Amino acid sequence: MIKYILPILFIAALSAGWVIVQLIAKKMKTKNHIDNLGNGECMSCTCGGVDEACENENK
Repeated sequence: MIKYILPILFIAALSAGWVIVQLIAKKMKTKNHIDNLGNGECMSCTCGGVDEACENENK
């Protein structure tokens, strides 16, 4: 039983840590994966996901 619980807890902690890092990146207005989910505005540009760079590239 414990051989199943420990890997599951490890993966859950790793996933939670990734989400926290992404939320911090969003708050700091740096590149993160949360902003790129489903909005489709900057998916085809080469700006790296930074909104200001995408606006400048599209002009």
